[in-house]
Amino acid sequence: MKKDAGSQSAHRDAAFDCLRQRDFPKSEVFFKELIAEGSVDPQDRFGLSMALYEQDRLEDCRESLGEACRLEPNFVHAWLYLGVVNERMGLRSPAAGAYLRADRLMSGTPPASIPPDVRNLLTHGARFLGGEIFAALSAELTSVARKHGEASIARLYRAAEMFAGIKPLRYEHPRWRPGLFYVPGMTPRQFFEREQFSWIDSVERHTDIIRAELRAALSENKGFKPYVQYAEGSDEARIWSTLNGSTDWSTLHLARHGKFEPEACARCPRTLETLMAIPDLHDVPGYGPEIMFSVLQPKTLIPAHRGSVNGRLVVHLPLVVPPNCGYLRVGDEKRSWEEGKLMMFDDTFDHEAWNGSEQTRVVLIFDVWNPELSIAEREAFRIVLFRAAEFEKELLNS
Repeated sequence: MKKDAGSQSAHRDAAFDCLRQRDFPKSEVFFKELIAEGSVDPQDRFGLSMALYEQDRLEDCRESLGEACRLEPNFVHAWLYLGVVNERMGLRSPAAGAYLRADRLMSGTPPASIPPDVRNLLTHGARFLGGEIFAALSAELTSVARKHGEASIARLYRAAEMFAGIKPLRYEHPRWRPGLFYVPGMTPRQFFEREQFSWIDSVERHTDIIRAELRAALSENKGFKPYVQYAEGSDEARIWSTLNGSTDWSTLHLARHGKFEPEACARCPRTLETLMAIPDLHDVPGYGPEIMFSVLQPKTLIPAHRGSVNGRLVVHLPLVVPPNCGYLRVGDEKRSWEEGKLMMFDDTFDHEAWNGSEQTRVVLIFDVWNPELSIAEREAFRIVLFRAAEFEKELLNS
């Protein structure tokens, strides 16, 4: 007979009391009775898992923890112990996958608010996960080193170590903070000058053609979307509250995260042709090329933010710049847009853009490689970012 809510609660209390008193066999019996009576409370699965764990019945514990995680996908404790059990059983990929899920669930949580036992498990899990990630990246980098020589990609090895958490992050400039991947040993430079690139003139010569394609796209008013789109209630939505879902800053992407937008590309063929001829165009599967028209409405500020990687630069080709338009600030330096004159900057410095005019400002934005990276380093950079993303997908599916 199924127990009423009061009896079930008393039964659960007894099960946890036995667990605290280290009577693990009796605790196991109580939890199994609750589950047999139809309980779908993930805490009951977790309690059973702990009773099984303390009896060193790892396979049964693993199954019970998996069920707890299925019932409550945000159950951090269960994911952490699933990582521990998998690790003890020698199942390295599933262990890393469980630790990764726990780490993502706790991302952004102030350390002081995390209970010590959870914090210790998170620290252990991050260390284990980092080792697995670095092993995967190191294997890929070894293939590049055989081709170009190990010394030629030494700083990419160091970047991979920091990315995986094997080595602590050490920035060469206090305002230089890539959000994802940091290559050490590069010159901290906010704006880059045209003399550092061979293709500047060839792009600027096409300004009128690119502007004409932009105006045609604007007249059709198709494909332009708010650039900032975060789920309501998320931390990102709070940070970007003034622009989230707003057409005050809208974009038309020709390429995004390395994937081309066929309709937009068909409407702007000369723009695409011009940019694809750039030898330094940033091309990393899943990340680049990144090509878009950026439309900023009057009296609109894009607040300070940072990009993800310092191996590439952001380029603006100003196409429509009203009088008294405003500025682009990168770090502690401000520059104004001038139609047809390219601006190259490292967006991993905090940067903001302001259209203080009464009219719309439009620039074409695309990414290029940081000129300090050699051909070998660019190859290694591509492999590291692509392999890291693929490896995380593999872990989450393990």
